[in-house]
Amino acid sequence: MKKILQWLKSPKSDFVLFVIFLVLLNLVGHRAFVRFDLTAPKSYSLSKASKTVVKNLDSPLSVRVFFSEGLPSTYANVYQYVKDILVEYKGAANKNFSVSYMDMSKPENEELARDLGIQQVQIQEIKNNEVGLKQAYMGLAVTYGDSIEIMNPVQTSDGFEFNLTSKISKMISMADALSGLGKNERLTLTLYLSNDLKKLGISGAEEAEQIIREAYNSINRQNFDRIDFKVIDPATEEVDALSAKYGIQSISYSDHGLSKKAAIGLVLEHGEEFYALPLEILRSFFGYAVGGLDDVETTLSEGLQSLFSTAKAIGYITGHGEVDHTSEEGAANFEKLISGNYELKDIDLNKEEIPAGMNSIIINGPKQDFTEEELYKIDQFLLRGGDVMIFIDGTVDDGKNQMYGLGNYVANNNNIDRLLAKYGIEHSKNMIMDKNCIKDMNAQYGELNYWWVPTLHKKQLAKKHVITNNLGYVYMLQSSALNPADALENKKLKVTELAKSSEEAWALEDNITLHPLYLEPPADTSSFKQYDLALLLEGKFDSAFDEVPEGINKADQESAEKAEGETALVTSNFIKTSVMPGKLFVAGSSVITTRQVIDENGASPVAMFLMNVIDYMNGNEELCTMRTKSLSVNNLTIKSKAGANFWKLFNSFGIAFFVVIAGLIIWRLRSARRRAINKKYNPDDTRTITK
Repeated sequence: MKKILQWLKSPKSDFVLFVIFLVLLNLVGHRAFVRFDLTAPKSYSLSKASKTVVKNLDSPLSVRVFFSEGLPSTYANVYQYVKDILVEYKGAANKNFSVSYMDMSKPENEELARDLGIQQVQIQEIKNNEVGLKQAYMGLAVTYGDSIEIMNPVQTSDGFEFNLTSKISKMISMADALSGLGKNERLTLTLYLSNDLKKLGISGAEEAEQIIREAYNSINRQNFDRIDFKVIDPATEEVDALSAKYGIQSISYSDHGLSKKAAIGLVLEHGEEFYALPLEILRSFFGYAVGGLDDVETTLSEGLQSLFSTAKAIGYITGHGEVDHTSEEGAANFEKLISGNYELKDIDLNKEEIPAGMNSIIINGPKQDFTEEELYKIDQFLLRGGDVMIFIDGTVDDGKNQMYGLGNYVANNNNIDRLLAKYGIEHSKNMIMDKNCIKDMNAQYGELNYWWVPTLHKKQLAKKHVITNNLGYVYMLQSSALNPADALENKKLKVTELAKSSEEAWALEDNITLHPLYLEPPADTSSFKQYDLALLLEGKFDSAFDEVPEGINKADQESAEKAEGETALVTSNFIKTSVMPGKLFVAGSSVITTRQVIDENGASPVAMFLMNVIDYMNGNEELCTMRTKSLSVNNLTIKSKAGANFWKLFNSFGIAFFVVIAGLIIWRLRSARRRAINKKYNPDDTRTITK
């Protein structure tokens, strides 16, 4: 023992002890490692919402990754990102979370992928200076209990965390909803299919029951076997009642001179609630066929989610010419994008109150005036802590020039501006044009500028707000100007200027024709200025009313008059100043909620912006961060060709040049230092110091 202690104290043990230290350090590091995410949007870190979801898993959840090896660099980077972010999920999760990477060179894993619905995708590959095509697997399968969700294909890192966390949350919600059913509670899937349809030569009628039964068997296994399936052949006299109750399709036909009716439909029911899945007879050039059989399993899964939806209700104010959120020409895409977490409920303020449990409302593109009572209801809702989103146009198309497709835009004199003015926002009756806009090359006219579609880059978006801080750019077409000067003076309000035009913008006020050949920037550049296009006000508001408008508490007033001279109670719920902080979002355009700029998949910049607005106004800030990770783009805003070429060359060679210069300077400084030391301590030494 004494010799060992002496050896440990001697220099001989240093190397061995150092090796032992490194081994122990690696063992500790394997268990407790630290990562630093230096990216601005924290692209490689999990959001708080994701951590919470996987940390509180009650049952095993597994993620199986199906990616082929040897992918081209672009897709290899996506695969690396997927692996890195799944490591973050694993680190934040409890013991119920697991990840496995499937070796796609094995035939059994290829078969498993196909069984799960993960198909190969065709990608472009450059090899030996030749461009070719390659088949590859790029998908994930998430399993929770008996439920399986697929992400396929995963060809970009954009929105990956948001999509994965959303799927996990939906699976947990669905499992909780189904497991929460009573012991004898079950769901029913009913196929209403008249047998006579099979005799009418309708394509798919014979196979429909078998296709739906196979899809049912798969979905039922994934959902704890809580669904019953039955097939009903309705009699002619029952068809109208079924069509009225469920909205399924009825078909009239003649059989040997007798008029008959048949029905076809697929209905998922739970108690008094039901969801009719798309299944109907369609007519084509080749005759009649049953539509809706292409992907019944996905349709059933979506139907279950809709039936047990826990989406938060948002009031959608109607009755003033607002944008229709059910129309494809209107805001249908907008509603579809938010439908996973929110449900739009129409509210006619002339006939009903805003429900007590509703936290937010949308006023989207009103063209007719509101009554005093309607304005009062909106005002009091905001002052009670409600959140209000207003999309208000400064101009509207008066219907002229329609035959030429040009339109004629005039001032939108809507009295909702009275409320905005009281809250400190001046809304102008104009349309903002911007030199920084969408451009297009036309074979006949050359470059065309769509001045009414400003392109807002990062410096024109609020840098430190979760709604916009990760967005690279946003299109704000047909916007009017907003001026928050008075709101900025109100110390009870926090004002965020979310979106602004460039400094080369100008305003048009009347008889505006949206055609690039009919519009030109003003010759006088002094008329250019920057305009606010979207604002967010948060805090405590003062009422836009000094007292309750006459007639609103009419019943109370009449009872008080009848009880004149007697002891009477007169009640009032009027709020003068906010009792709870509220939020008011205002955008100078309702067109940004239409399909002109919102795609069905929600990949457009405006779609991201609007979904972030909805989430923020409903208390889901974490979803904003998740959705826009990896979307931040540092666009080059230099407009001159010479300037752009300079920065291009600088990025290519400038850094290397400065590194060389820095190296030469350091070398010269070190040489001078050696000479100074030699001169001070050994001035008579004529030897050259080379080391």
